[in-house]
Amino acid sequence: MQTNALYQLGIKGFGKADALAESLGTSEADLAPVLARLETDGLTAPTRVGLRLSPEGKAQFERLVAETRASLDADRLEAEHDRFVPLNSEFKHLVTNWQMREVDGAMVPNDHSDADYDAGICARLAPVHDGIIALLGDMAGHIPHMADYTRRFDGALAKFKAGEHKYLTAPIIDSYHTIWFELHQDMIGLLGRSRADEAKAGRAV
Repeated sequence: MQTNALYQLGIKGFGKADALAESLGTSEADLAPVLARLETDGLTAPTRVGLRLSPEGKAQFERLVAETRASLDADRLEAEHDRFVPLNSEFKHLVTNWQMREVDGAMVPNDHSDADYDAGICARLAPVHDGIIALLGDMAGHIPHMADYTRRFDGALAKFKAGEHKYLTAPIIDSYHTIWFELHQDMIGLLGRSRADEAKAGRAV
């Protein structure tokens, strides 16, 4: 679990124990000795917003990414990224429409008082979810850790459908948007690109 925790911190940038445990699918109690070992080994450092990788930890994370990248079929990953792009675009619009709506010609924060409007956004999430789960299933065939995103997306969707609407867009927790952002970060890292590259291409989340 230590490698998984380090990789997760590398993708997240920082993380508190509860958020890391949720994303890793474990308990804080089980994760505690793993995080303690990472800190003892000099791979992480505590901050007011949670743990971050130390310079040594970042170097180890970058080695893990490079090793994974070297083992991949680059053309296959590029094709999978091409499949991700339209899903990413639709998800970005969906999130915007969930957070903001037009009233009398002006964009205002969505106060979620219109159940029909929110239901329409929820309906749009279903095909996006089906698409990303299908893509992850294919990606897991050559990048095993991608399978874990399926568990996380399914979990966030179940909580959202159960009425915990924060699990669509809230930061810090393992919301659908948090997972989406991290998946995108993971993919571009494996492609050897940066978030700035994606932003220039109009593909940032």
